[in-house]
Amino acid sequence: MSSTSNAVPYLERLSARAKDPGRIKAVQAAIEAKGFWEEFIEWRLSIVTSLRIERIRKRVLNEDADWYRVCVKCDSELMCDCPTIERAVEYLGVFEHLVADLFWTLGWPSWASYGRMKH
Repeated sequence: MSSTSNAVPYLERLSARAKDPGRIKAVQAAIEAKGFWEEFIEWRLSIVTSLRIERIRKRVLNEDADWYRVCVKCDSELMCDCPTIERAVEYLGVFEHLVADLFWTLGWPSWASYGRMKH
């Protein structure tokens, strides 16, 4: 699975899990119908992550093309632009799980750092 010797197994697992064909189809259908796909997940009491993929026009190599903007928000915001829906859904899944893993591991997002919460 690794493309380089510097690969990080945790990120490889997130990427593999994010490549869900069912989710790709759902995102594609929503974007075709209304120009965006959006979901809100409450994964802890009063902690909600906002997930969104929308079609955008982007100038690439002097040509306008459809790209997909991925945005994951939960106290912080992770965003990127992708050339395909498949890549956008992969980024979405990685960002989505990264947000929760940062909370459980480092106390992000939170009003206090992990060390402060332990006291």
